[in-house]
Amino acid sequence: MPEQNSSQQPTTLLTWETKEYEEKTRHPDWHWYAGLVAVLSSIIAFAVRDIFFGIFLLIAGVMVIFYARRAPEHWKVAINTDGIRINNDLFLYKNIRQWWLDETGKQDKLLLAVRANFTPMLAITLDGVTKDAVREALKDRAPEIEMHQPVSVTIFDRLGF
Repeated sequence: MPEQNSSQQPTTLLTWETKEYEEKTRHPDWHWYAGLVAVLSSIIAFAVRDIFFGIFLLIAGVMVIFYARRAPEHWKVAINTDGIRINNDLFLYKNIRQWWLDETGKQDKLLLAVRANFTPMLAITLDGVTKDAVREALKDRAPEIEMHQPVSVTIFDRLGF
């Protein structure tokens, strides 16, 4: 795909709004259980004299509880001629290794494998757009190769994260 001149504005092919992740309603005891697991596992680490790992487990437990209480961010997704924009982040097509439409869950998701340091795979829920419209907008821009979310995502989803 030829690179565009920086003076040209990219053409928007498709836009929609979605949430960063599916918000879950958790029983109040869930937070107590998560805290209990963190405290007990850190006590075991302290008992075997692994102080740093015990401190890590306490910090990790607190962060899991804080993350679970956080409301999902609203994303504005736009598929342009130069890349895919999520809020203010632009993923150029040259940095998208592959994409796939995951139709196995409750809602269809666009899976993006990107060349990034922190988030190598993005899962974007298709709210208000059809999978056919997304496929049409992305065809010939990046390779469509079958992929699935990691097993760890499925496990954490079942545990209520």
